[in-house]
Amino acid sequence: MKLVMILAGLLAAAGASAQAPERIVGNQISGNMVIDAKNNVMVDTATLRFERRDGDAVYTIDFVARHRLREPVAPEAAVDIVVTEHPVEDDAPAMTLRVDGDTVPVIARLRSQRSVAATVSLDEFDRIARAGVVVDRTFGTELEIGAGQARMLRTIADRWLGRVR
Repeated sequence: MKLVMILAGLLAAAGASAQAPERIVGNQISGNMVIDAKNNVMVDTATLRFERRDGDAVYTIDFVARHRLREPVAPEAAVDIVVTEHPVEDDAPAMTLRVDGDTVPVIARLRSQRSVAATVSLDEFDRIARAGVVVDRTFGTELEIGAGQARMLRTIADRWLGRVR
């Protein structure tokens, strides 16, 4: 029997339609490490990517842990989970400024993205990494961790917990 874990979406369902939410299965994973040698700390991030088939929007789920250099994540540490929606229209945001009826030329740039965050214990992160099926529901969309992503997430959990070097 597969363990089904739903990471609760952090936004209220106000205005959500009664139809079943769209489900996107992820197929990409990447990582990033930021080292602060002065303070002997590393911020380690695993990023899962989810794309709609029509290319309309992309979602990412970041798992972020902080730990001392060359050491596993402390057992009492927390792991941040950040879900971000990256709408295609954010690639070239549109902005028009009118002053007294005249259009003023402006160059628009994206200032922020739509993200929500939650924090779980390291043990709970390990449970997520070892689950049979993990589905996050945020922004009215279900993001299912794909098989390849799950394998890599288990490897990351092993490294963060010091089970492998």
